[in-house]
Amino acid sequence: MQNDNLSVYDELRQMKSDYEYLKTGMDKQTIINRQLMEMVFRNKVSVLDSNRKTTIAGVCAAILIILIASYIRGLDMCLAGMIAALYVLMLIGYVLIYRKLGKIEYGTDNVLSTVTRLRKFKRNYMIVNTVSWVLVAGLMCFIFPEIHNTFLIPERGFAAIVIICVAVLAGVCIQYFIDRKVLKACDDIIDHLKDRS
Repeated sequence: MQNDNLSVYDELRQMKSDYEYLKTGMDKQTIINRQLMEMVFRNKVSVLDSNRKTTIAGVCAAILIILIASYIRGLDMCLAGMIAALYVLMLIGYVLIYRKLGKIEYGTDNVLSTVTRLRKFKRNYMIVNTVSWVLVAGLMCFIFPEIHNTFLIPERGFAAIVIICVAVLAGVCIQYFIDRKVLKACDDIIDHLKDRS
């Protein structure tokens, strides 16, 4: 009888030891999972941060290049001013939407307000890009005749228009992939925050 009690006691002690071992392993796994989720979250947020920085720097550089090129090459200042004004409007739009978005940090904000800000950012981001491309199309319709008329040889004017069209098409493609990356990062952050809550 006493042997049976000892064997039950040994089994209970072994079960308790196994339980402690499993609990320790689960706690470590939970910590690792949390760290991995934080790292993924930070990577998605860094996509938004890097897009903000590169967009603002790129638009500022484009304004500067247009103004310098117009001064050096003798481009009509009205034309250069319209292109620069387009870039300034784009810059203002991006600065405003990123300012409204604010800073996104893991575990510090109210999940609902962060998700709401991200959804508004996505909507505003698409609006700014759509308006920008509509303005580009309108500007192109206005400047193509001007560009064509500035060349004495009509073929050169046509070639300049073709080069500009190819550059704009390349810009549309690049912007499309950047936009997909930014919007996907927003969706991933929103999904992550919903899973966390």
